Amino acid sequence: MDKARKESKNKIKLKFECMEAYFIQNGGILLKKHIALSQGRDVGSGQLKLFSYKDIEKATKNFHPDLLVGCSIHRNVYGATYDDRTVVVGVPLQQEPNPTMTDRNLTEASIAMVMTHDNMLKLYGCCLENCIPLLVYEFLPNGSLFDHLHGDLASSNRMNWAGRLRVATDTAYALSYMHNALRKPLVHRGVNSVCVLLDYSFHAKLGNFGYSVSITPGDTSERWSVQGTPGYIDPEYIQTRLVTDKCDVYSFGVLMLELLTGKNPIRMLRDGRDLVDVFVSAMEKSCAMKMIASEILEQASTDEIQQIAKIALTCVAKKGAERPTMIEVVKQLQQI
Repeated sequence: MDKARKESKNKIKLKFECMEAYFIQNGGILLKKHIALSQGRDVGSGQLKLFSYKDIEKATKNFHPDLLVGCSIHRNVYGATYDDRTVVVGVPLQQEPNPTMTDRNLTEASIAMVMTHDNMLKLYGCCLENCIPLLVYEFLPNGSLFDHLHGDLASSNRMNWAGRLRVATDTAYALSYMHNALRKPLVHRGVNSVCVLLDYSFHAKLGNFGYSVSITPGDTSERWSVQGTPGYIDPEYIQTRLVTDKCDVYSFGVLMLELLTGKNPIRMLRDGRDLVDVFVSAMEKSCAMKMIASEILEQASTDEIQQIAKIALTCVAKKGAERPTMIEVVKQLQQI
Protein backbone atom coordinates (compact mmCIF):
# COMPACT_ATOMS: atom_id res chain seq x y z
CA MET A 1 0.00 0.00 0.00
CA ASP A 2 2.80 2.41 0.92
CA LYS A 3 4.55 1.59 -2.35
CA ALA A 4 1.36 2.32 -4.35
CA ARG A 5 0.86 5.64 -2.54
CA LYS A 6 4.47 6.58 -3.16
CA GLU A 7 4.14 5.79 -6.88
CA SER A 8 0.93 7.82 -7.06
CA LYS A 9 2.57 10.79 -5.36
CA ASN A 10 5.55 10.54 -7.71
CA LYS A 11 3.23 10.54 -10.74
CA ILE A 12 1.39 13.61 -9.46
CA LYS A 13 4.68 15.35 -8.72
CA LEU A 14 5.99 14.50 -12.21
CA LYS A 15 2.78 15.79 -13.79
CA PHE A 16 3.03 19.13 -11.99
CA GLU A 17 6.72 19.41 -12.84
CA CYS A 18 5.89 18.84 -16.51
CA MET A 19 3.08 21.41 -16.38
CA GLU A 20 5.43 23.93 -14.81
CA ALA A 21 8.11 23.22 -17.43
CA TYR A 22 5.58 23.62 -20.26
CA PHE A 23 4.32 26.87 -18.73
CA ILE A 24 7.84 28.34 -18.57
CA GLN A 25 8.79 27.14 -22.06
CA ASN A 26 5.54 28.20 -23.75
CA GLY A 27 5.46 31.48 -21.86
CA GLY A 28 8.93 32.37 -23.06
CA ILE A 29 8.03 31.64 -26.67
CA LEU A 30 4.81 33.63 -26.36
CA LEU A 31 6.68 36.63 -24.97
CA LYS A 32 9.20 36.53 -27.83
CA LYS A 33 6.38 36.36 -30.38
CA HIS A 34 4.58 39.24 -28.71
CA ILE A 35 7.70 41.41 -28.84
CA ALA A 36 8.34 40.49 -32.48
CA LEU A 37 4.78 41.17 -33.66
CA SER A 38 4.41 44.46 -31.80
CA GLN A 39 7.95 45.51 -32.80
CA GLY A 40 8.73 46.03 -29.11
CA ARG A 41 6.00 48.63 -28.59
CA ASP A 42 3.05 48.59 -26.20
CA VAL A 43 0.13 48.57 -28.65
CA GLY A 44 -2.52 48.67 -25.95
CA SER A 45 -4.65 45.70 -26.95
CA GLY A 46 -6.88 43.68 -24.66
CA GLN A 47 -5.42 41.44 -21.97
CA LEU A 48 -5.01 37.75 -22.67
CA LYS A 49 -6.09 35.55 -19.75
CA LEU A 50 -3.87 32.67 -18.72
CA PHE A 51 -5.98 29.64 -17.78
CA SER A 52 -4.64 26.86 -15.60
CA TYR A 53 -5.09 23.28 -16.76
CA LYS A 54 -7.50 22.81 -13.83
CA ASP A 55 -9.57 25.72 -15.17
CA ILE A 56 -9.84 23.98 -18.53
CA GLU A 57 -10.73 20.62 -17.00
CA LYS A 58 -13.44 22.22 -14.85
CA ALA A 59 -14.91 24.31 -17.69
CA THR A 60 -15.11 21.30 -20.03
CA LYS A 61 -16.21 18.88 -17.26
CA ASN A 62 -13.00 16.95 -17.78
CA PHE A 63 -13.43 17.05 -21.58
CA HIS A 64 -16.87 15.45 -21.49
CA PRO A 65 -17.97 14.07 -24.90
CA ASP A 66 -21.37 15.77 -24.56
CA LEU A 67 -19.61 19.16 -24.73
CA LEU A 68 -17.84 18.35 -27.99
CA VAL A 69 -19.03 20.89 -30.58
CA GLY A 70 -16.51 20.33 -33.38
CA CYS A 71 -13.35 18.58 -34.45
CA SER A 72 -10.64 18.55 -37.09
CA ILE A 73 -7.63 16.40 -37.88
CA HIS A 74 -5.64 18.35 -35.29
CA ARG A 75 -8.00 19.07 -32.40
CA ASN A 76 -11.33 18.68 -30.67
CA VAL A 77 -13.39 21.76 -29.85
CA TYR A 78 -15.44 21.81 -26.64
CA GLY A 79 -18.18 24.18 -25.62
CA ALA A 80 -17.67 25.45 -22.09
CA THR A 81 -18.74 28.04 -19.56
CA TYR A 82 -16.25 30.21 -17.72
CA ASP A 83 -17.17 33.18 -15.51
CA ASP A 84 -20.75 32.95 -16.85
CA ARG A 85 -19.43 33.35 -20.38
CA THR A 86 -19.89 30.78 -23.15
CA VAL A 87 -16.57 29.91 -24.76
CA VAL A 88 -15.02 27.19 -26.87
CA VAL A 89 -11.78 25.40 -26.06
CA GLY A 90 -9.50 23.92 -28.71
CA VAL A 91 -7.84 20.77 -27.39
CA PRO A 92 -5.09 19.16 -29.53
CA LEU A 93 -5.63 15.48 -30.27
CA GLN A 94 -1.89 14.90 -29.95
CA GLN A 95 -0.85 14.87 -26.32
CA GLU A 96 2.89 14.94 -26.80
CA PRO A 97 5.19 17.82 -27.79
CA ASN A 98 4.71 19.04 -31.35
CA PRO A 99 6.77 22.15 -32.21
CA THR A 100 4.65 22.97 -35.28
CA MET A 101 1.34 22.91 -33.41
CA THR A 102 2.85 24.80 -30.47
CA ASP A 103 4.15 27.49 -32.81
CA ARG A 104 0.77 27.88 -34.51
CA ASN A 105 -1.16 28.15 -31.24
CA LEU A 106 1.26 30.61 -29.70
CA THR A 107 1.19 32.68 -32.89
CA GLU A 108 -2.60 32.94 -32.48
CA ALA A 109 -2.17 33.95 -28.84
CA SER A 110 0.45 36.57 -29.62
CA ILE A 111 -1.72 38.12 -32.34
CA ALA A 112 -4.58 38.41 -29.84
CA MET A 113 -2.18 40.26 -27.55
CA VAL A 114 -1.22 42.90 -30.13
CA MET A 115 -4.46 43.55 -32.02
CA THR A 116 -8.22 43.42 -31.60
CA HIS A 117 -10.93 44.18 -34.14
CA ASP A 118 -14.68 43.62 -34.32
CA ASN A 119 -14.21 41.39 -37.36
CA MET A 120 -11.45 39.25 -35.86
CA LEU A 121 -12.29 36.22 -33.74
CA LYS A 122 -11.66 37.06 -30.10
CA LEU A 123 -9.24 34.83 -28.22
CA TYR A 124 -9.97 35.11 -24.49
CA GLY A 125 -6.92 33.30 -23.32
CA CYS A 126 -4.76 30.22 -23.38
CA CYS A 127 -3.43 27.49 -21.14
CA LEU A 128 0.36 27.16 -21.26
CA GLU A 129 0.49 24.19 -18.86
CA ASN A 130 0.14 21.64 -21.66
CA CYS A 131 2.72 20.28 -24.10
CA ILE A 132 0.71 22.02 -26.85
CA PRO A 133 -0.97 25.21 -25.54
CA LEU A 134 -4.78 25.15 -25.34
CA LEU A 135 -6.71 28.11 -26.76
CA VAL A 136 -9.99 29.55 -25.43
CA TYR A 137 -12.12 31.50 -27.93
CA GLU A 138 -15.38 33.41 -27.93
CA PHE A 139 -18.37 31.29 -28.91
CA LEU A 140 -19.95 32.12 -32.28
CA PRO A 141 -23.28 30.35 -32.69
CA ASN A 142 -23.76 30.36 -36.45
CA GLY A 143 -20.77 28.31 -37.49
CA SER A 144 -18.47 28.97 -40.41
CA LEU A 145 -19.08 30.37 -43.87
CA PHE A 146 -18.11 26.92 -45.18
CA ASP A 147 -21.03 25.40 -43.24
CA HIS A 148 -23.47 27.82 -44.90
CA LEU A 149 -22.10 27.39 -48.41
CA HIS A 150 -21.18 23.71 -48.52
CA GLY A 151 -22.15 21.98 -45.25
CA ASP A 152 -25.40 20.83 -43.65
CA LEU A 153 -26.62 24.41 -43.23
CA ALA A 154 -26.35 25.06 -46.97
CA SER A 155 -29.29 22.81 -47.84
CA SER A 156 -31.59 24.12 -45.09
CA ASN A 157 -30.74 27.82 -45.04
CA ARG A 158 -29.08 29.29 -48.12
CA MET A 159 -27.19 32.50 -47.39
CA ASN A 160 -28.80 35.38 -49.28
CA TRP A 161 -27.13 38.07 -51.37
CA ALA A 162 -27.12 40.71 -48.63
CA GLY A 163 -25.57 38.19 -46.24
CA ARG A 164 -22.82 37.32 -48.69
CA LEU A 165 -21.99 40.98 -49.28
CA ARG A 166 -21.85 41.53 -45.52
CA VAL A 167 -19.50 38.57 -45.05
CA ALA A 168 -17.22 39.80 -47.83
CA THR A 169 -17.09 43.30 -46.38
CA ASP A 170 -16.50 42.13 -42.80
CA THR A 171 -13.67 39.84 -43.90
CA ALA A 172 -12.12 42.62 -45.97
CA TYR A 173 -12.19 44.90 -42.90
CA ALA A 174 -10.36 42.27 -40.83
CA LEU A 175 -7.64 41.76 -43.44
CA SER A 176 -7.24 45.50 -44.00
CA TYR A 177 -6.75 45.94 -40.26
CA MET A 178 -4.15 43.17 -40.13
CA HIS A 179 -2.24 44.74 -43.00
CA ASN A 180 -2.27 48.29 -41.65
CA ALA A 181 -2.72 48.45 -37.87
CA LEU A 182 0.93 47.87 -37.01
CA ARG A 183 4.14 49.29 -38.38
CA LYS A 184 4.76 45.99 -40.16
CA PRO A 185 1.86 44.25 -41.92
CA LEU A 186 0.56 40.96 -40.56
CA VAL A 187 -0.25 38.54 -43.37
CA HIS A 188 -2.86 35.89 -42.55
CA ARG A 189 -1.77 33.24 -45.12
CA GLY A 190 -4.74 30.98 -44.35
CA VAL A 191 -7.86 32.77 -45.60
CA ASN A 192 -10.66 30.36 -46.58
CA SER A 193 -14.37 29.85 -45.88
CA VAL A 194 -13.67 27.62 -42.86
CA CYS A 195 -11.87 30.38 -40.95
CA VAL A 196 -14.66 32.92 -41.56
CA LEU A 197 -17.07 32.53 -38.63
CA LEU A 198 -20.51 34.04 -38.07
CA ASP A 199 -21.79 35.67 -34.88
CA TYR A 200 -25.35 36.06 -33.54
CA SER A 201 -26.13 38.76 -36.14
CA PHE A 202 -24.47 36.81 -38.97
CA HIS A 203 -21.59 39.28 -39.09
CA ALA A 204 -18.31 37.66 -40.08
CA LYS A 205 -15.22 37.28 -37.93
CA LEU A 206 -11.91 36.07 -39.30
CA GLY A 207 -10.10 33.41 -37.29
CA ASN A 208 -7.31 30.82 -37.55
CA PHE A 209 -4.25 33.05 -37.31
CA GLY A 210 -1.74 30.23 -36.80
CA TYR A 211 -0.06 30.76 -40.18
CA SER A 212 0.15 34.55 -39.82
CA VAL A 213 3.51 36.26 -40.17
CA SER A 214 4.85 39.78 -39.72
CA ILE A 215 6.63 41.04 -42.83
CA THR A 216 8.81 43.98 -43.84
CA PRO A 217 7.33 45.58 -46.97
CA GLY A 218 9.76 45.51 -49.87
CA ASP A 219 12.06 42.92 -48.28
CA THR A 220 12.68 40.17 -50.84
CA SER A 221 15.48 38.44 -48.94
CA GLU A 222 13.35 36.07 -46.88
CA ARG A 223 11.79 32.96 -48.40
CA TRP A 224 8.90 31.28 -46.58
CA SER A 225 7.50 27.77 -46.66
CA VAL A 226 4.14 27.68 -48.42
CA GLN A 227 1.25 27.61 -45.96
CA GLY A 228 -2.48 27.85 -46.55
CA THR A 229 -5.36 25.95 -48.11
CA PRO A 230 -5.02 24.48 -51.61
CA GLY A 231 -7.35 26.33 -53.95
CA TYR A 232 -6.86 29.62 -52.10
CA ILE A 233 -3.06 29.99 -52.12
CA ASP A 234 -1.53 32.75 -54.24
CA PRO A 235 0.29 31.08 -57.20
CA GLU A 236 2.94 33.82 -57.15
CA TYR A 237 3.65 33.00 -53.50
CA ILE A 238 3.99 29.30 -54.39
CA GLN A 239 6.44 30.15 -57.16
CA THR A 240 8.59 32.75 -55.38
CA ARG A 241 8.15 31.82 -51.67
CA LEU A 242 7.79 35.56 -50.99
CA VAL A 243 5.08 36.65 -48.55
CA THR A 244 3.38 39.99 -49.16
CA ASP A 245 -0.01 41.41 -48.21
CA LYS A 246 -1.09 40.58 -51.78
CA CYS A 247 -1.04 36.89 -50.82
CA ASP A 248 -4.11 37.57 -48.65
CA VAL A 249 -5.68 39.69 -51.40
CA TYR A 250 -5.53 36.69 -53.74
CA SER A 251 -7.07 34.33 -51.16
CA PHE A 252 -9.80 36.89 -50.48
CA GLY A 253 -10.52 37.05 -54.22
CA VAL A 254 -11.02 33.27 -54.24
CA LEU A 255 -13.36 33.65 -51.26
CA MET A 256 -15.39 36.23 -53.20
CA LEU A 257 -15.69 33.87 -56.17
CA GLU A 258 -16.81 31.18 -53.72
CA LEU A 259 -19.51 33.53 -52.41
CA LEU A 260 -20.62 34.35 -55.97
CA THR A 261 -20.70 30.83 -57.36
CA GLY A 262 -21.31 28.63 -54.33
CA LYS A 263 -18.49 26.40 -55.62
CA ASN A 264 -16.06 24.74 -53.22
CA PRO A 265 -12.46 25.65 -54.28
CA ILE A 266 -10.97 22.74 -52.33
CA ARG A 267 -13.24 20.12 -53.89
CA MET A 268 -12.78 21.61 -57.37
CA LEU A 269 -8.99 21.41 -57.02
CA ARG A 270 -9.25 17.76 -55.96
CA ASP A 271 -11.15 17.16 -59.20
CA GLY A 272 -8.35 18.82 -61.16
CA ARG A 273 -10.03 22.19 -61.69
CA ASP A 274 -9.11 25.57 -60.21
CA LEU A 275 -12.02 27.92 -59.39
CA VAL A 276 -10.08 31.00 -60.49
CA ASP A 277 -9.05 29.48 -63.82
CA VAL A 278 -12.57 28.20 -64.51
CA PHE A 279 -14.19 31.55 -63.70
CA VAL A 280 -11.65 33.56 -65.73
CA SER A 281 -12.21 31.22 -68.68
CA ALA A 282 -15.98 31.67 -68.34
CA MET A 283 -15.54 35.45 -68.32
CA GLU A 284 -13.47 35.30 -71.50
CA LYS A 285 -16.21 33.26 -73.16
CA SER A 286 -18.91 35.67 -71.85
CA CYS A 287 -20.70 32.87 -69.98
CA ALA A 288 -19.66 33.63 -66.38
CA MET A 289 -23.29 34.29 -65.35
CA LYS A 290 -23.92 30.56 -65.77
CA MET A 291 -21.53 29.97 -62.86
CA ILE A 292 -23.33 32.31 -60.45
CA ALA A 293 -25.31 30.60 -57.68
CA SER A 294 -29.04 30.38 -58.50
CA GLU A 295 -30.13 32.17 -55.30
CA ILE A 296 -27.91 35.13 -56.18
CA LEU A 297 -29.34 35.36 -59.69
CA GLU A 298 -32.78 35.60 -58.10
CA GLN A 299 -31.83 38.29 -55.54
CA ALA A 300 -29.12 40.50 -57.08
CA SER A 301 -29.10 42.72 -60.13
CA THR A 302 -26.80 41.90 -63.03
CA ASP A 303 -24.92 45.13 -62.35
CA GLU A 304 -24.25 44.20 -58.70
CA ILE A 305 -23.03 40.73 -59.68
CA GLN A 306 -20.73 42.18 -62.32
CA GLN A 307 -19.30 44.72 -59.86
CA ILE A 308 -18.46 42.01 -57.32
CA ALA A 309 -17.03 39.76 -60.03
CA LYS A 310 -14.84 42.62 -61.21
CA ILE A 311 -13.45 43.18 -57.70
CA ALA A 312 -12.83 39.45 -57.27
CA LEU A 313 -10.98 39.21 -60.59
CA THR A 314 -8.69 42.13 -59.75
CA CYS A 315 -7.88 40.40 -56.46
CA VAL A 316 -6.86 37.17 -58.21
CA ALA A 317 -4.67 38.84 -60.85
CA LYS A 318 -1.64 36.67 -61.58
CA LYS A 319 0.84 39.32 -60.46
CA GLY A 320 0.58 40.70 -56.94
CA ALA A 321 1.51 44.18 -58.13
CA GLU A 322 -1.66 44.23 -60.23
CA ARG A 323 -3.93 43.45 -57.28
CA PRO A 324 -5.57 46.14 -55.12
CA THR A 325 -4.76 46.61 -51.43
CA MET A 326 -7.35 45.48 -48.90
CA ILE A 327 -8.06 49.15 -48.08
CA GLU A 328 -9.01 49.67 -51.72
CA VAL A 329 -11.16 46.53 -51.67
CA VAL A 330 -13.02 47.75 -48.57
CA LYS A 331 -13.77 51.07 -50.28
CA GLN A 332 -15.08 49.31 -53.39
CA LEU A 333 -17.30 46.99 -51.35
CA GLN A 334 -18.67 49.91 -49.33
CA GLN A 335 -19.85 51.55 -52.54
CA ILE A 336 -21.86 48.43 -53.41
